[in-house]
Amino acid sequence: MNLRVTLARLAGSLAHWGTVNLAHHGGGNIPGAVALRVDPGVVGELSAGLEPRIVVTGTNGKTTTTGLIADALASGGSTVVCNRAGNNMESGIAAALVLAGPGRKGEQRIGCFECDELYTVRVLPAMRPRALVLLNLFRDQLDRYGEIDHTQDVIAKALQGSPETAIIFDADDPLCAAIADRVDNTGVPFGIDEPTGIEADRISDSRFCARCNAPLDYEYVHYGQLGKYRCPECGWARPELAFAAVNVRMGEEGFEFDIEDRRSGAPVRQHVRTRWNGLHMVYNVTAAFAAFVIGGGDAHAFQGVLDAYEPASGRGKVYELDGGRAVASNLAKNPTGFDRMISQIKAEKGSAVAFFLNDNDADGHDVSWIWDVDFERLRDLGVRVLCAGGTRREDMAVRLKYAELGAEPVLIRNVVDALRYVAPGEKLHVVANYTAFPPVVAELERLAGTWHSSVTDDAPRAAAPAPAAVALSRPLRIVHLYPDALNLYGDGGNIASLSKRCAWRGIPARVDEVMMGEKLDLSDADIVLLGGGADRDQLAVARELGAQREKLASYVASGGVLLAICGGYQLLGHSYMMGEKRVDGLGILDLETVAGDTRLIGNVAIDSPVCASPIVGFENHAGRTLLGIGEKPLGRSLVEGTGNNGEDGGEGVLHDGVVGTYLHGPILPKNPGVTDWLIARALACRGEAVELAPLDDELETAAHDVAMGIATRG
Repeated sequence: MNLRVTLARLAGSLAHWGTVNLAHHGGGNIPGAVALRVDPGVVGELSAGLEPRIVVTGTNGKTTTTGLIADALASGGSTVVCNRAGNNMESGIAAALVLAGPGRKGEQRIGCFECDELYTVRVLPAMRPRALVLLNLFRDQLDRYGEIDHTQDVIAKALQGSPETAIIFDADDPLCAAIADRVDNTGVPFGIDEPTGIEADRISDSRFCARCNAPLDYEYVHYGQLGKYRCPECGWARPELAFAAVNVRMGEEGFEFDIEDRRSGAPVRQHVRTRWNGLHMVYNVTAAFAAFVIGGGDAHAFQGVLDAYEPASGRGKVYELDGGRAVASNLAKNPTGFDRMISQIKAEKGSAVAFFLNDNDADGHDVSWIWDVDFERLRDLGVRVLCAGGTRREDMAVRLKYAELGAEPVLIRNVVDALRYVAPGEKLHVVANYTAFPPVVAELERLAGTWHSSVTDDAPRAAAPAPAAVALSRPLRIVHLYPDALNLYGDGGNIASLSKRCAWRGIPARVDEVMMGEKLDLSDADIVLLGGGADRDQLAVARELGAQREKLASYVASGGVLLAICGGYQLLGHSYMMGEKRVDGLGILDLETVAGDTRLIGNVAIDSPVCASPIVGFENHAGRTLLGIGEKPLGRSLVEGTGNNGEDGGEGVLHDGVVGTYLHGPILPKNPGVTDWLIARALACRGEAVELAPLDDELETAAHDVAMGIATRG
């Protein structure tokens, strides 16, 4: 070991000592950051003696899967160096290597590391691991990661920089399979090789072919975009599985299933049992098993590892309190993660739930994704206790209000506040996102065994009486265009806002979804929504809608009401940029979107003639939209450097009945004045003389004011 590496290890160790003993904090990433400053190559140098070396990445399940693999590898008697605390950037991996020390002479040491997706491009070429485990790819922190296409590019580049590394990938996820398809690394596909009959999520991140961009056909879907797929145009399909989960059965105590190792032709089957619910754990366990076997482990030892494994940092832990009360703590960071937790709550027939939502740097500042979570699946449980906490608790409460789960959402500061509503013998299910989770766990650790309940307030708020029906010649028809492709920024929340605010007033309305490949009929449409999507999905919609352009153009020309968000807004113009490629738009509005040098990202507030209060939302776009002379913006930005192009102060477009905007969040739930403008405009176009009755917008106003404060503070 050269002098520079020795100094880097020493500096990192001293940084850890100082952080723990003087600053009284956990070491975290700091020792690794210091070591990397001394020697940028320290990850490669310190990991060279570990064999095998395995790296785990993906959106969800990294910490659990890494812990399972590490425990399995350690079961053979080897010492495993691992960043178990989940510090998964390059500095966190460096810290784990520094603190592991040089090891004893003759000691067999193995490396197993969780790695953030965007840091694989630095870690893999330096470490050259035996295998990279790629679990899944879902939207997560769009303001940090950008679109999934970017994450795919980063991981592919990382693998190209470490050609000897095998990729153990979830073949059920076409986004993961697409990465394996474009690199020369040895591929080891795993997945669930049968339909499970468990309900699938309503939202997926991409169901388009990686080769020709045609919509994929699915034989079955497990959740999100995960399932067995094939492209009807070019024949690209899910790869044959090397490790397959079959005979999947869910019991009261969790899942049990068989894992078949099919690499040698004749399958070798291993039966496994888990103590966890959720298909995500079937994937995590299958991935861990594959990595363990490829790392040289004995398959027969794996069940013992599963039996002994405890999730890290309070994840999935149940805390027993007085009066027979219990609290289950769960971490979820994105729509798919929350949907997996909802499946778990449903499996346990939970009646008391609390959701904590933060918007700190590590969480991502854009909270629009909560509208892509399928909270509506909890409706049939008869939820009795429904609480919202965290820095963006108001946004979460609005989302829960629109889900109509039976109980009225209550704003809380902490778990103790929620426990006031929990009855003896009842379990409170707590789901928190990234930075909200550690305080929840710390609070539960303090409460366990010592907390004594105050008087339980278990009386739910009475539901508002049903409104009198408003007489219309026919129901208001709300048309949602291509939600199977344009679903990136919580546009389901915009549909929910329109439909619920009609229903709460007794105005009959129906929502029609037009999917890719379906005929577009706008002859009796009253409000149309065109949302935003990832580049690949938006391009597919541009082609689909381009063939039916005249229908939408005629609808707009007749004064039809249309809300277009982000990519949908760009599509209405003459053209927009996809990378360095110019893509023809629909040319319905006189606007052009050109490429910008940077992305415009952050909370925005604008003054608009559409409603009395400023409109708030979150922008995240690289395009710079320029309005033609005859077009006017939706509003003037109250935050310098934001809006259409960051220069002229305008945001969006207001063209007769068309509202185009970059604001998501989504825009309508936090801005009920905009929703009501759209509804009133649609009714007026129909010649219906309806005055919109006022609604109780206390939660919506609170969420609006929080976003307004964030935007104007900068």
